[in-house]
This record gives sequence, C-alpha cells and structure tokens, in this order.
Amino acid sequence: MKILIAYFTMSGRTKKTAEAIASALTNHDVSYFPMELTGKFIEKIKKLDKFENDDFSEIESGLDNLDAAIYDLIIIGMPTYGDKPPKAFDEIIVRMKNLNGKRAIVFNTARFTGKKSLDYMKAKVEEAGAQVIDQARFRKLLWIGVKNAIKFGTKIND
Repeated sequence: MKILIAYFTMSGRTKKTAEAIASALTNHDVSYFPMELTGKFIEKIKKLDKFENDDFSEIESGLDNLDAAIYDLIIIGMPTYGDKPPKAFDEIIVRMKNLNGKRAIVFNTARFTGKKSLDYMKAKVEEAGAQVIDQARFRKLLWIGVKNAIKFGTKIND
C-alpha cells in the first residue's frame, strides 16, 4: 500500500509524531508532504502569519503538485492552535487533487485537548470526499513522546 503523510509543523512536535507513525508502517511505501517552518522563532512566526493570512507563496509549487491519485491512504497531521488546526490544513485539503474517494486518517498534536481541532479536520476531509477511517490526538503539555505514535502506526500497519 502507498501512503502519503502530509503534515504541518512549526516547533517539530507534529513532524516527530508523523515520523514515529511512519516508522511503524513497515509493510507500506510511505511518502511525505511536509510543511515545516524553519529559521529562528521570529522568522517562524512571520511565516505562520503569512499562512494565516492566506499567503502560501513560499510553498506554492509544492501545493500545486499535491496529488493523492497514486496513494491508497492519506494521513494528515496538524498541530493545534487555539483548538483549531492552522490554515495550512485547509489549504492542503483544498489543493490536494484526487482526494475524493480516498481513505484518510487525521491526527493532531496539542498541549491540551485538541478535540475540536480533530473534529474539524475530520469534517473537512470528509467534505472533500475522503473517508476518514481513523483519527488520533497526541497530547502533552511540554513534550510529546513517540511511544503512542508508534502504537498508532502499528495499528495502521496491521
């Protein structure tokens, strides 16, 4: 099975979680579509602000080439900001070609609850025509370990 993992990360927590899930997908061919904010903290905030104001010019070519056609499963991971995912999530869903009819999994990382964010993600992916077959929240105030993400990946792998 071919799997695409699309994620957004600013501090690296969601990337670490996505990679931990992928590490357990030993029976499958995994590809990534990462949206990673890099640089010093202030630079990351400026890039995030651009995204929140619908300016995706820095990653335009990647978004234009985002196509689910060759994948059997799409996994989308996002951090939680104010109990919602960043606008990058909506942009991925709008731009991803051939998402209709695909199986999908959504996950988020959160310091606190993240439930509303996860519900929002599931609803948007389903509105785009994909079937959300599973979802997960990875929460911890300061540091998210990989143990639960690996368990989740193992469940997907099996």
